[in-house]
Formats: sequence, C-alpha cells, structure tokens
Amino acid sequence: MSNGIVRKRGKSMLQVIDLSQELAPGMVVYPGSPQPQFRQVATIESDGYREMMMTLCTHHGTHLDAPAHLIAGGLTVDQLAPASFVGEALVLDFTRPDTATVDVQDLRPYEAIISGHDFVLLHTGWSKFWGDRRYFADYPVLSEAAARWLVAAGLRGVGVDTMSVDAPAAAGLPVHRLLLAGGLVIVENLNNLAALPHHSFFFSCLPLRLKDGDGSPVRAVALLS
Repeated sequence: MSNGIVRKRGKSMLQVIDLSQELAPGMVVYPGSPQPQFRQVATIESDGYREMMMTLCTHHGTHLDAPAHLIAGGLTVDQLAPASFVGEALVLDFTRPDTATVDVQDLRPYEAIISGHDFVLLHTGWSKFWGDRRYFADYPVLSEAAARWLVAAGLRGVGVDTMSVDAPAAAGLPVHRLLLAGGLVIVENLNNLAALPHHSFFFSCLPLRLKDGDGSPVRAVALLS
C-alpha cells in the first residue's frame, strides 16, 4: 500500500490514501471473467528500456462501471466528463457482522451529511477477503430501494469494497441498473477504506480514457488535507 504526502500550492500538505487493489497475475476476478495476462516485451538488459504487455478486462481489479456497462445507449467512459470521477466523498461504516443488505433505513441517518457530497463509499470490511474464496459469496449488498434513495441524493457515484453492488445470484443486476440508469458511476473492489476519516475528503477514481469503454480499472485515491 503506497500512501504518501504531496504539497499543495502554498506548501500545505495533502495525504494521499491508496484505495485500490493490485493488478497482478493470479488476482481475484469476477467469476467467468478471464484472468489478466502480463508479458514482458522489452527489458533494460536487452533493449535499453523496460515495457510490459497487459491483457485486461475493463472490470478487472478496482474498477469503474459506466452507464454503458448495462444500459443500452448509456454513456461510455470517454463520453463522461472528467468531473464525473472526482469530488467530495463520505465513507459510511457498515462493518457490523449482521449487515447483509444495506437498506434505506441504514442510509437515512446519514441523509443530512450525504447532502452536498459527490460520492458515497460503503465500508463493509469485505476487502479483507481479497484473494480468498470467501470474497465471492455472502458479501453485503445494496437493496434496490437503497439504490433508488442514493440516486435521489444527487450523487455522482457509489463505491464498495466488495466485488459487486448486487448479490452473486441477482438476475439482471437490478442494483447496477438502477444506479447506472440514474447517471451514477459505480466503483467496485475498493480497498483500505478503514484508513479513511469520518468526515469529508476528496475522492478520485479516474479511469482510462477508453473509446466506447463500458468501464475501466482505476487507481482510486482519497486526498486528505
């Protein structure tokens, strides 16, 4: 985990918190998705420079879902303005062992503080199972009612530290569809949310500028002043 400090103009400091999983051979992928491939095509010893070829899916690792992922005619990654991927964020703690579904009644107590934010990140603690078969089952998810509530809150996006906002067996991915049809982006497989404060911070999940992209791996970070 490579967190660090950067200087803003005027020499004040920003702490950068890495919220991303590592892209690597043998990494966790969504069931049915092909494994990423990494191949060295040039080395310093042989070529004077180092270069790697990667074969990745748009939803490998910590990644962003654009509306085009599931909505016919939905905006693609390259059609979304860069401002869609950055903004003021809030992390909500749902690490209780009995949290199977985050519903409207779980979100409503945060209604006042969610107002004015661009992103809500749901901290379930499930990232601790990354690399383990438990990561793929029984993770907390959003209810459809909660998804509608978040769309109505006027957010730019929702992030989770699980593989999906929908349950593994959810036919048609209804929570995805509600959020994406509402114009939100979804960030999945976040990591390190326990390191975030219980107040506003700046969040960035900038994707690659992929033409016609339905999603993209991201290097998600939080910037704390």
